Amino acid sequence: MTEVTEVPLRPHPQGQSDSGSKRLLVVDDEPAALVITSRMLQGAGFETLQAPSAREALRLLDEGHPRVDLVITDVVMPETDGRALGRLIAERFPGLPVIYMSAYAAEDVFHRGSPGPNLPFIRKPFAPEVLVELVQKHLAVSG
Repeated sequence: MTEVTEVPLRPHPQGQSDSGSKRLLVVDDEPAALVITSRMLQGAGFETLQAPSAREALRLLDEGHPRVDLVITDVVMPETDGRALGRLIAERFPGLPVIYMSAYAAEDVFHRGSPGPNLPFIRKPFAPEVLVELVQKHLAVSG
């Protein structure tokens, strides 16, 4: 069984907003994408947890410690994909925001069984500032 790993926190650069009170769960089955996305978010002052699968993400959320403020998940993953993870999160943790990411265009990954046209989505590769802006927007809406 793969363990959920927590990435060590790095100090954020001077002048950026302090987002350190917000903890984000990054879910991606691709190890490099998991680390890169987490580091981008840490650079903006967020705390991050990592899960290499939907199963591990749900286990971490079910344990409830540490608290998670937002989930960022890859859409295309083996076993349970990001859309299914998002539906499970909505059922178990109402109000917990989820952002979807994929290297595929949104219309390609969501065209079958789309859970809704207004899902927050970011296409990989993305610039750190674009990701951080999307995260801050959805934290503000949910918080």
